[in-house]
Amino acid sequence: MAAWTVERLGAVETIRDLSHLYTHLIDEARLEEVADLFAHAVYGQCDGAGTPLGPVRDSDPAGVLDACRSFIQMHGTPPRPRTKHVVTNLRVDVADDCRTATSHSYFTVLQATENLPLQPILAGRYFDAFAVRDGEWVFTQRLTCIDLVGNLSEHAQRAL
Repeated sequence: MAAWTVERLGAVETIRDLSHLYTHLIDEARLEEVADLFAHAVYGQCDGAGTPLGPVRDSDPAGVLDACRSFIQMHGTPPRPRTKHVVTNLRVDVADDCRTATSHSYFTVLQATENLPLQPILAGRYFDAFAVRDGEWVFTQRLTCIDLVGNLSEHAQRAL
């Protein structure tokens, strides 16, 4: 029982780290690394209950990278989105075999640019799934539910 508890706690911490790693990568405009983070994941938007809206597509790094580059506006030198993604209320559920897990979290995106004072621009929830592949935890799903939308004029290059 003690070994299982230690393995489960290790899984929870690794999953928390993956969830938070995304926020750092996206805010630092390390979009190639964001794409790699979701290389083994299905990716899409969902409704308020976590049910996918439309087809959920298998993601590939090139597709995720293209999606990020076509959506996110960059500002300054070096180019950055001038955002801070904050993940809160992260709940992780690890399967009994410690090989798969799911998580549910809230996110808030803050932004400030030369033309936009600091403010929240998006808030919602992530419905994520994970699995151990080649001895490492990886994302296998990211569904994003956008609950609140603010001023995206300095963030989005196209409508949501």
